[in-house]
Amino acid sequence: MTYQLFWGETHHNSYQHGGQDPPLVDILDFASRHLDFYTGAYYMRFFEFVPPKPHLQGPALATVGGHLSEETGTAGQNYRGVHLERPKDAALMAQEWREFQIATAKWNRPGEFVAFPGYEWQGNGRWGDHNVVYQEEGHPLCDADTLPALYDFLRKLPIRAIAIPHHTGYLVGQRAPDWRHCDERLSPFAELFSIHGCSETDEEWIGLRQNAHMGPGVGGGTYQEALDRGLHLGAICSTDNWTHMPGHWGQGLMGCWASELSREGLWEAFLARRVYGVTGDRIQLEFTCNGARMGSILSHAPRRELAVTVRGSDAIDRIEILRNGRVWATYCHQGQWSEPQPGQRTRYKLRLEVGWGPRPNELPKPEHHWDGELTVGDGRMVGWEPCWISPWQGVPRLEGDTAWFHMVSRQEHVGRPMQGATLFEFEATPESLVQLRLNGLELTAPVSALSMRSHLLWYRDECIHFLRDATGLEPERAEGSDAYYHFAHKAKLHRVIPEAGYTVTFTVTDDEPLTQETHYRVRVEQRNGQRAWSSPIWVQGADEA
Repeated sequence: MTYQLFWGETHHNSYQHGGQDPPLVDILDFASRHLDFYTGAYYMRFFEFVPPKPHLQGPALATVGGHLSEETGTAGQNYRGVHLERPKDAALMAQEWREFQIATAKWNRPGEFVAFPGYEWQGNGRWGDHNVVYQEEGHPLCDADTLPALYDFLRKLPIRAIAIPHHTGYLVGQRAPDWRHCDERLSPFAELFSIHGCSETDEEWIGLRQNAHMGPGVGGGTYQEALDRGLHLGAICSTDNWTHMPGHWGQGLMGCWASELSREGLWEAFLARRVYGVTGDRIQLEFTCNGARMGSILSHAPRRELAVTVRGSDAIDRIEILRNGRVWATYCHQGQWSEPQPGQRTRYKLRLEVGWGPRPNELPKPEHHWDGELTVGDGRMVGWEPCWISPWQGVPRLEGDTAWFHMVSRQEHVGRPMQGATLFEFEATPESLVQLRLNGLELTAPVSALSMRSHLLWYRDECIHFLRDATGLEPERAEGSDAYYHFAHKAKLHRVIPEAGYTVTFTVTDDEPLTQETHYRVRVEQRNGQRAWSSPIWVQGADEA
C-alpha cells in the first residue's frame, strides 16, 4: 500500500469566550490554505471570575505564565480574582455545536481539505482532558463526569469516534490522565507536545512550564509512562491554542500517513496509529521495522531491521531510536554532509522570517504587510512550507525560477522567540544568484554565500518616517542611539541548507533476544531545535509468540 503524508491540526479551541468571532467557516477557509485536515475542539465551558474583596482591588501587573485564555491582562488593569470554568448552558451549547458542525460539513472537501467535528472533554477534571473527534456530523456532545462514562457514550454512538488525551504530563488527577483507565481502542494515540510544552517524559525538554496554573509537569501521566504500562498509543503533536490560527508554527502539528485525503482514509490511519508529531517544522519522517510502518504491532521476530528516513526543514542534528523508552541507537548527522561542489546541481531550503518593529506597549503598529519576489537564476522553485504564527498569510505562487509571496507580521508577536516565516525549496547550483526583492529593499547573492551565514534586511528609512509621524523624532535627535534599529521592521534570510543537510536514511538491526513485548520509536532533532516524534512499533517477545 502506498501512503501519502498529510498535515493536520487536531486541537484548535473554538467558541471559548462565548460565541465565535471570526466565524469558524472563515478560520477553516484560512486553515485550508496551509493544512490538509482539521479536527477542531469545540469548547464546552465558559469563564467566570470571582473578584477580590474591595481592600485587595487595584491595578495589577501584566499577565504572564497563564493559559492563552487568561493572558489578556496588561499592566494597570485591575486584579480580576479567581478564574473558574463552568459548563455552558445546555441550549447555548446545542446552538454552538450546530454552528460548529455546519462549518466542518461545509469545509469537508475530500481530496482538498478534510474537516472533522470535535470537542474538548474535561469531565470533572480528574480523568485527564481528551479531544473527542467524530467521523461524521449529527451526533451529540458528551458531558459525562468520568472517563469510563465518556468511553461508554462513544461506544454506543452509531458512528466511529476517538478520544485523544492531551497535556498528559501534568499531575495525575489534575487535568492529566490516569493511564489505568485508558482504552487504546478509543484512544489510539496521545498528544505529547503542544503550546503547554512537552509531555513525553518528566525530564523537562521544553517541560510543561507555559501554564503557571496547571504546571509544573511531573511524573505519573507522561506519554512514556503510558507505554511503560503496555498501552499501544501512537504519538502526535497539536497546538491547543486559543487564537484564530490553527496549525500555529511552533506549537505542535500532526503528520498522518494515509492512503487518501478523505475522512475514511485518515480515520483508517488514525486507528492504525500511522501518525506522528512535530513541534513546528514539517519534518517528513518514515519509520519501519521489518518493513512494517510506525504504529504496527508485530509478532515475534528474532531479527528486527529498523529503517528511518527523514527529510527535514533545516539541517538535521541527530536521530535517536528509543527501545522501551531508552535511547538505543543514535545517528549524528553533523559532520556527515558537506556543501555541494561547484557546478553541482541540488536542492536547497531557504527560510525567510519577517516581523519585529515596536513592541505593543511602545507605539501602535498592529500589523505590517510584506510583498516579495524571490528569484533563483538558472534555478527552479520546487516547493514551500508555512512557518506561520498568525492568520491570513498569502499562499506563495511558484513559477519557474521565481516565487511571489505576501506575508503579514503582527505587533502582538514581536516578543516571540520566532517571528512568522515561509520556507522555500529550490533547485540550483552553488553559483546560482538568489535575488530577493521585499518591500522596496533588495538582496542579491550566490547560493554559496547564503549557505555560509544568515543575512538581514532592516528598514531604516521606513522607520525614520514612522517615528517622525508617530512621535516627532528627527534623525538629529536620534543620532548615536539605537532607536531606528530597535523600532525597524526586519527580514531575516536564514542560512540556506543543501539537500544533503536536511535528508537522512539509515538502517540498524537489533538481534538481541526479546522475551517480552518491546517497543521502538524515533526522535528527530534539527539544528534549529525543531523536533519530531514517531509513533512506536511494537514487537512481541518470544514468551508471547
